[in-house]
Amino acid sequence: MLRPALLTLALAAAATTAHAGECEDNFKKSGSPFTGNDYSSVVVVPDQSVADAIGQMRGIMIGEKMDVIAEDVENGTLLVEQRSTNTTRAIPTLISVYDEGGAAAVEMTVKTEKGQFAKADAIQSYMCTLLGKLQGGDAGRQAAAAGAATQNVDDVTEQDVYVFSRRIAREGQANAAAVSARHDGRRYALKGKVSSIQEQDGDTIVGFDIPETSEAFIQLPGDNAPRTGVACVFKPEQRALALTFRRGETARFEGRFAEYDGILHQVWLDGCKPARRR
Repeated sequence: MLRPALLTLALAAAATTAHAGECEDNFKKSGSPFTGNDYSSVVVVPDQSVADAIGQMRGIMIGEKMDVIAEDVENGTLLVEQRSTNTTRAIPTLISVYDEGGAAAVEMTVKTEKGQFAKADAIQSYMCTLLGKLQGGDAGRQAAAAGAATQNVDDVTEQDVYVFSRRIAREGQANAAAVSARHDGRRYALKGKVSSIQEQDGDTIVGFDIPETSEAFIQLPGDNAPRTGVACVFKPEQRALALTFRRGETARFEGRFAEYDGILHQVWLDGCKPARRR
């Protein structure tokens, strides 16, 4: 009498994991290291809506310490990105979900920039591991509800201010609109020399000394983006502290990315305070 129940459970388990091998079969690579590569695959998740699949992928990707850059649940798109560091570039991943008559077809595309080299086997393993976490049925809907409520990790990225400035400059040169989408609200701890201190509407704005690329000690080949300034905005309650700053001294400030002006080539961090060493 137990066999039918066991068979039902086995079939249910198979239904939620059938896409695991499907990912490897559908894996594709296009492009080249000289123009940038696209790596993609697609799996079909049974008994899931487009919104369910987007919710699941949101939770899965944030769990991998990626940031959600843009999300459109209604149209089934999710753009996430691995954060860049002093040694790694940001790697965007696009998730597209389509309705397949009660199932959800989930396509993942990892995009690398020109000059970035990656082994296709490693990318495939990484992508298929993530897509393999998708679940169908009630388990998938529960995971989707949890994933939809998951927020980007609110940690602090520490960088030299010149490295940060050049990164924003290159991103702005490629797509100025994407800079704010990528960085708004993120917290940064930046180290550099103070170049200016001024008051405006009760706030104290402290600018960092950002040399021209031709004068910089570190120059990357092909980095011809315009100089991008960086300033930290201290609120009135921090005024007493801000008045102790001096031009030319090295400082470490922490603040949230507030605004990028692609015409003026300027970044402002808000709610600034001295950064503690981590």
